[in-house]
Amino acid sequence: MNITMLGTASIGYPLAFCNCNNCKQARIHKGKSIRKRASILINDDLIIDLGPDTQTAMTMYDKDMGKIRYLLQTHIHTDHYDQGLLCTRSPFMNMIDHLKLEIYAHPTCLQIMSDRVKEYENVDLISKEGSNKLNVQSNIINAGDVVHFGKYEVKAIETTHDVKHGSLLYVITSNKRSIFYATDTTPFTENAIKQLKGLKIDLVIMDHTFGNVDYSYSHLNEKLFIEQIKKLKEIKCIDDNTKIYATHISHDGCPYHEKLEQRARGNNYHIAYDGMQIEL
Repeated sequence: MNITMLGTASIGYPLAFCNCNNCKQARIHKGKSIRKRASILINDDLIIDLGPDTQTAMTMYDKDMGKIRYLLQTHIHTDHYDQGLLCTRSPFMNMIDHLKLEIYAHPTCLQIMSDRVKEYENVDLISKEGSNKLNVQSNIINAGDVVHFGKYEVKAIETTHDVKHGSLLYVITSNKRSIFYATDTTPFTENAIKQLKGLKIDLVIMDHTFGNVDYSYSHLNEKLFIEQIKKLKEIKCIDDNTKIYATHISHDGCPYHEKLEQRARGNNYHIAYDGMQIEL
């Protein structure tokens, strides 16, 4: 599998309107320190999170959105979901030769995704009429479920990041290699550990929103990130050969890329950056 990091920030880095030292230094260093909102592309046909920076990122990294066949949506927060991109599939936009898009999301998340599209276009994602007009197929997936499409097997993992509106983490397997995409997330629940147990994961890409600070809210900070990696090792999901990357970077406790990467290496993981390619 080939993974492209389309974006690695929480709600953007540096943060809009902010003049804290981390944001100032990111603007000075530029390069890997400038981050779009988090999303990844697997091969050329599977995307996780259709966010507000997706179209820009796909163009920047010479990727074709017309090749995307599958969408896994983690949740509906506005840094991860932009209904405007799905609205462009409306018949009024004169789409030509676009492939059917299979959407997978928690049922509550999927309903909200559909409602937001309908708010702007007189069409939804779920009904037969709406699915035909937008050329989509909407599928619900709950924590613990395993689904198969194309050359992929996907297992949904529980997270309490946004229980009210439906949020999920995903393990994606293809050709006997597995990726655990775990953003946005709180510390793993007992159910999440049960759902992960028995899996062999080759690559972990996990939430690192709050960095080296002593608070975390509904995300992870550096301390909690390291604790979750330890949990994955304890249940033998990962080992010393597993590639581990942090994503969903914010200005809270996360300095410019090179400084943050140096600190991460001291803790045996790495910091992902926009445009990064990972091969499995």
